[in-house]
Amino acid sequence: MDRALLRKAAMQSVALMITVVLLSYSLNNYHTIVKAASFLIGSEAVSTDAAIPDKYRTKAGNDGGTALLSSEGNSPDAYADIPITDVSSLRLRIDESILDQLGEKFLVIKKPRGEKLEISLTDLYVNHSIQLDIADASHPDMTSSMVYRVSGNELYQGDPAYSEVISSIENGDTGETEEVVTKDFGNDLSHGITVTSQQDENSKRYTLQFLIELNTVYAYSVLEDLNYYYISLKKPSEVYDKILVIDPGHGGKDVGAIAKNDKAYEKDINLGIVLELKKLLDQENIKVYYTRTQNDTVFLRPRSSLANAVDCDFFVSIHCNSNALSYPNGTEVLFSNSKVKEVSNKVLANLFSEELSRTIPLKKKGSIEKNPEDIFIMGQSKVPMILIEVGYLSNSGDLNYLIEKDNQKAVAQGIFNGIMRAYEKFPKK
Repeated sequence: MDRALLRKAAMQSVALMITVVLLSYSLNNYHTIVKAASFLIGSEAVSTDAAIPDKYRTKAGNDGGTALLSSEGNSPDAYADIPITDVSSLRLRIDESILDQLGEKFLVIKKPRGEKLEISLTDLYVNHSIQLDIADASHPDMTSSMVYRVSGNELYQGDPAYSEVISSIENGDTGETEEVVTKDFGNDLSHGITVTSQQDENSKRYTLQFLIELNTVYAYSVLEDLNYYYISLKKPSEVYDKILVIDPGHGGKDVGAIAKNDKAYEKDINLGIVLELKKLLDQENIKVYYTRTQNDTVFLRPRSSLANAVDCDFFVSIHCNSNALSYPNGTEVLFSNSKVKEVSNKVLANLFSEELSRTIPLKKKGSIEKNPEDIFIMGQSKVPMILIEVGYLSNSGDLNYLIEKDNQKAVAQGIFNGIMRAYEKFPKK
């Protein structure tokens, strides 16, 4: 045969082989991409018992919980072929350096698609909730099914399931007993998940928001790898040495006591004092939970529920007094005669009464014992608790003193001094 024809035939054969190899690689690569994209929008692969080489383990970021991805889209999940059916299969996807920090209870959230995702967490502890905002997502494809909750060896995914329980409880605001239908979520850490999205008109990118209601109040830390956000859930007492709950009474629609000139509301004076107190406490190594820091409506039960949930050292509720007569005046510190966590509420009340008398000139009426059944948040509290009645808005002298900003600072200083003395008197063990 002519050598030219042989050379031509050989070249055609090599070209055909190269084409077959390239086509095979392309088809295989396309299949892999399709599986990864499918997982990103919530589909689970079906193969099981696949071996997971160590080289495919994802690594944690070092930016303190704020996600910043520079690549175009997230990397495909190395474990996409293993369905998440239990805690063990979920743990396979998590790097050991992250697992060591998560503990027994944590959340896992699949990352949305996006280039430079940024996450922020807001602790809505009064409502036992957290809010996650994820910015710069390329698609609004997040759903509750992409939220996993781990509690020991139990795994929950998607919308929490519950059964209804009917019980009778006392309404803290009316004092009446009423029938209430509550939801029993079993051991699920979440009691509700709401996902919303908002698109930026200019960038066309999305900010996704997760509102996750939890079964109690936790201390949180956020970790991440290329594919997931991890949120550890720990008892506040496991994270913080000192814990306070400060409660500015009333707020929002509940104005509390009203001055006879109708120009001063208890809710505003209470909040003014607490905001000054916050400036002092911000300088201390104390974790402080405030039932409100704005003019918000907060019902009674969530106030005591917060104090119990975080198992605080001291629960201090701040109020102003009032009377149908104008002559009663002075500062009172109310307490129930009980001992909680080796702390005497009576001794606690005496400390605060003494310290307030040193910083403000109002009449010292001392500590006054109350039946806990007469004051709802006192009766519901399972932690050391006092209620401070700073002064009488029905008395012109007390009123004129309390409406002044500098005097609210003096009240705050007295309460702060009481807190610091309380920690000296009842040191943490």
